Amino acid sequence: MTLSHSLRMIMTLTPDQRHTLESLLTNPATDDERKRNARLLLLYADGKETRDIAAAVGLSPSRTRYWRKVFERSDMAMFEEGFVPPRRAGSATPARSDAPLLTAAQTTALQALRSGDVSEDIARRIDIILAYGAGKETGEIAAAVGLSPSRTRYWRKAFERDGMAVFSHAADAGPSDTAAQPSEPTRTTEQAQATEQKQATEQKQATEQAQATEQRKKKPLPGLRAEDSIAEAGRKVLRLHFEEMLRQGESDALGDDPEVVHKMRVATRRMRSAFQVFDGAFTEKTVKRFRKPLKRTGRVLGHVRDLDVLLMHMREYAGALPSDEAHAFQPLMQAWEEERQTHLAALRSYLRSDPYAVFCAEFRDFVESAGKGAAAAQDVLPGVPKRMGQIAPVLVMERFTDILAFDTDLDTATLDRLHALRIQCKKLRYTMEFLQELLGPQTKKVIRHVTDLQDYLGHLQDDQTAGHMITAFVQELDDRQAHLPLGARLNAAPLLTYLAERQARKHRLLTDFPETWNVFLAEDFRRRLLESLLQL
Repeated sequence: MTLSHSLRMIMTLTPDQRHTLESLLTNPATDDERKRNARLLLLYADGKETRDIAAAVGLSPSRTRYWRKVFERSDMAMFEEGFVPPRRAGSATPARSDAPLLTAAQTTALQALRSGDVSEDIARRIDIILAYGAGKETGEIAAAVGLSPSRTRYWRKAFERDGMAVFSHAADAGPSDTAAQPSEPTRTTEQAQATEQKQATEQKQATEQAQATEQRKKKPLPGLRAEDSIAEAGRKVLRLHFEEMLRQGESDALGDDPEVVHKMRVATRRMRSAFQVFDGAFTEKTVKRFRKPLKRTGRVLGHVRDLDVLLMHMREYAGALPSDEAHAFQPLMQAWEEERQTHLAALRSYLRSDPYAVFCAEFRDFVESAGKGAAAAQDVLPGVPKRMGQIAPVLVMERFTDILAFDTDLDTATLDRLHALRIQCKKLRYTMEFLQELLGPQTKKVIRHVTDLQDYLGHLQDDQTAGHMITAFVQELDDRQAHLPLGARLNAAPLLTYLAERQARKHRLLTDFPETWNVFLAEDFRRRLLESLLQL
C-alpha cells in the first residue's frame, strides 16, 4: 500500500483491498472492532480528514492515526484472527523492548483463561492486559474495568516485569484490585487513607471523563413523537438547531476555532433544510419571513468557512515539505488569511447588527410558541389529520427518490451535476437525522452511508474550488512580485505541484465515482433503508 502526499493523507487501496474492507463491513460475523477499522481505512482512502474520521468511528484522532499506521505496516493482516497490533510509538511507559506487549500465543492463552473460572481480580487483570495489547489507552481501559488510571498502569507494568505470573493467585501479594490500599504492614493508617482517597478521586475522574466523552458522541434530538403534527415536529427541529446556532455564535472561540464557524453554518443549513422537509407545515408568509435572514447568515459564515478549509489543507501540505519549498506557500496563505480576516470582521459585525438581533428575537418567538406560523392542519381526509408517525417514512422516501433521479446520467455528469447530487444527499441525511426518533434501528447506519457519499462528493468540490483559487493566484504572482528584486522572487513550482496533486485527486475521485455510486445503491443499503422505515 502506498500513502499519497496529498494534504489529507489519502490512502490508495487496491481494488482487492477495498473489496475486502467493504465485505468486512457487511459481514454479520465481523466483530465491532474490525468493522470500525475497516470503515476507518475506507474513509481515509476517500480523502476524509483524521478529525472527521475520529468523530465518525468514535475514537480519538491519535487513536485513529494509530490504526492507519498499523495498516501501513501490517496491510490486511491486521484483520486476521490472532493479530496483535504493535504498541504505539511515544507511549509514556513503553515496554522494555520493541516487541509487542503480547505475543499471539499469549493473547490466545489469556482469552482461554478469561473464559474459564477465575476470580474477579484475575479476570480484571486479564482484561487490562488484553486491552493494552489491542492498543487502547489507559483512561479508556481504566473506565472500562472500574479502576483508577494509576492502578491500571500498575498491572501493565507488572506484566511487563513478571509476564504471565501476574495472573497466578500468588501475584495477589501485590496491590489488590479491590483493596483500598496496598497490604504493606509498614503503611500507616493515614498513608492508607490518603492512598485510598487519591485512588477514589482518580477513579471518579476517569469515570466522569468517560461519561463526558460518551455524552459528546450523542447528538441532541428534537424530541419528536409519533402523534405530533407536522407543524409541531417542524417547530421542534427548528428550535434544536436554532439553539445550536446561537450557542456557537456566542462562543468565545469564534474566529479562533474553525469548528465553531463550521457548526454554526451547519445549524443554519439544517434550519433551511427543515423548512423544505416540513413543506406545507407553515404559512408561506412565515417561511418567507425567515428564509432570507437564514440564507444571509449562512452566506456570511460560508465566506469564513471556505477559507478555513483551504488554509487548513494547505498548511498540512506545506508542513510536510522542506523549508525552501514550504516558503513558496507563504504568500498564498497570507493572502487567504488576510481575506479570511476581512470576512471574519464582516461576520462579527453582522452578528452584532440590528437585523441579526431582530431575526433571532423573532425566530425565538416563533420556535417557542406552539402553533405560531402553522398552516392549516394537513388531513388524510377531512377530520383525519396527518401525524408524524405516518408521514415520516414518506418524507424519507421522497428524498431518496430525488437522489435516484440522478442515476440515469451520472456516467457523463458534470461537476455541477455532482455538486447538485451532493446537495440532495445532504437533504436526505438531514431528513433522517431530524426524524430518527421515529425511524427504525438501521437509521444510524443509513445516515452514515449517506454521509460517506456526501463527503466523497465534498472532497471533489473542495479540489475544484482550490484549483480555481490557486490558479488565479499563480497567474497573478508575477504582478504581486513586480516590486521585488529578481533574486528575491518566489518560485511558483511548489504551488503548481500542489495544484497538480489536487487535480490528480479530483480526477481519481471522478473516475472512481461510478464504483462508489454502485456501492451506495447496493442491495445491502436499500435493505437497511427499508428497515429504517419499519419501526412505525
